[in-house]
Amino acid sequence: MSATEASGTTAGPNGAQARLSPSAAYAIVILLITISCVVNTFSNARDIAWRLGAARNLWEPALWEITSGVVIAALAPLARRAAGLVSRGAGRPLATAAGVAVLLVAFSALHIAGMGLLRDLAYHLAGFSYSYSFAGEALYEFRKDLFAFSAISAIFWLAERPAPAPPVRVEAVTANDGANASPAPPELWLRDGRISILINPCEITSVSSAGNYVEFQLTGGRSHLIRTTLQAQEARLKPIGIARVHRSRLVNLKRVVALECRASGDFELRLDSGETVTGSRRFKAAVAGIAG
Repeated sequence: MSATEASGTTAGPNGAQARLSPSAAYAIVILLITISCVVNTFSNARDIAWRLGAARNLWEPALWEITSGVVIAALAPLARRAAGLVSRGAGRPLATAAGVAVLLVAFSALHIAGMGLLRDLAYHLAGFSYSYSFAGEALYEFRKDLFAFSAISAIFWLAERPAPAPPVRVEAVTANDGANASPAPPELWLRDGRISILINPCEITSVSSAGNYVEFQLTGGRSHLIRTTLQAQEARLKPIGIARVHRSRLVNLKRVVALECRASGDFELRLDSGETVTGSRRFKAAVAGIAG
């Protein structure tokens, strides 16, 4: 099974360093938000004291920064989602850009609304009057949100980007069936009616059921949809190390870089393509060689 290093990185099957764990990436994001809030608090307090010629008021700038930082930290999963879209959207630039734009707008709108409501509540509980102008602050805050969203997304993208895949060796797929594995054919044809597509079977990351079709996910974000059944493809692909881990999903076991087992008996696989696949305990035997 893939080992987690003390640094928070994940080691692949051959010991090659892969990515930071999600918890480590979130920790970095929260640390940077905290540092930014502390620096901005003291900078704003000094500026206010200088402009008004009054004693330094520290608690208000601290309140403003804390309410903003808490909401940004809570919205970090939106930035992580944007990073995932960028990682997997190399072949769909327009769809990827549209998805990232929607996430950015949602991030900024929720940030502005969330911190405004928190400030109103905090001032009210302290017995002070405060009115936050949502419309007046929208453009100013959006410019800052654009930078924050981009920076957090970049952190997640760097942390979770696929590591270079090690050379794929088809023999010894698992401890149980490695002895029976056949050498991978140098090519594989996907046929759909009158159309045939030639692919390298080593580039397959996963195969999933899609109604009356089956979708082949390949490295580089490529995919092919053909009319067939998952059961038929399972029998066809088993000799080259592609096994069923869920009733609707097959996975190339040589593309697995991390395995997380859950108390329920289910498990989660992380592939070197950046894709995360949930596996069912019914098919846990398929990953027994990895877990061992």
